[in-house]
Amino acid sequence: MKAASVRWFLLGYVVLLVLLIAICSGSDEQGIGIGLSWGNGNYSFSGAAPPWAIAFAVVSAGLYAVLFWSHVDATSKPMPHLFRRFVAGMVDWALGIMMSATVVGLISILIEYKQTGVFAWVINRQEPRPWDALEAVTGFFLVFAAMVVYMAVPLSRGKPTPGACIFGYCVMADEGSRLTFWFATLRALLGSVALLGWPCWILAYALKRDKNQGKFWLDAIFRTHAEFLT
Repeated sequence: MKAASVRWFLLGYVVLLVLLIAICSGSDEQGIGIGLSWGNGNYSFSGAAPPWAIAFAVVSAGLYAVLFWSHVDATSKPMPHLFRRFVAGMVDWALGIMMSATVVGLISILIEYKQTGVFAWVINRQEPRPWDALEAVTGFFLVFAAMVVYMAVPLSRGKPTPGACIFGYCVMADEGSRLTFWFATLRALLGSVALLGWPCWILAYALKRDKNQGKFWLDAIFRTHAEFLT
């Protein structure tokens, strides 16, 4: 299957996910992952992986795998639209968070089940227990690491991320080569910081911007560029 054909399945999936989140915005089972707050004498620990989140995470992982093994037909025509790449990056972050936070939340509720013998898809308690802080901090770093890997793996294989596929382009290494996985991981890590740090994103419009080659400063550092998919 061509990567460009997968985009319509991905687009439909994202639309359904957004609609479900909008419909369930007031539900107690909307949240996923692990949360911990402690201040002014108030303590709260939460962990959640409701069935709808698990179902969407499984579908998302399946589409990610299909895209990974798909055939990429790049046009060799540079894709100059930097705002399109920004929106695609936000889509990738949202999907990456959804998948990884669901896994972390599921681990949390399984730990709670082992401790209490009571299973619940959503945990929300005000009584502290040993290792809550460690569990929350570890979960945070696992989610962040998973999102970086989520973007680095396709880049190291010359494949588009789901967000890039939806918007019809792929980030490729210059001169037909491929980035190593660790080099791609470093690019994904730096790109994530730039994506979430709005001053860095504004600078992207002024530093090393080359529309004719589909590049901005991150591409100049790692010798990559964006190409349209066919």
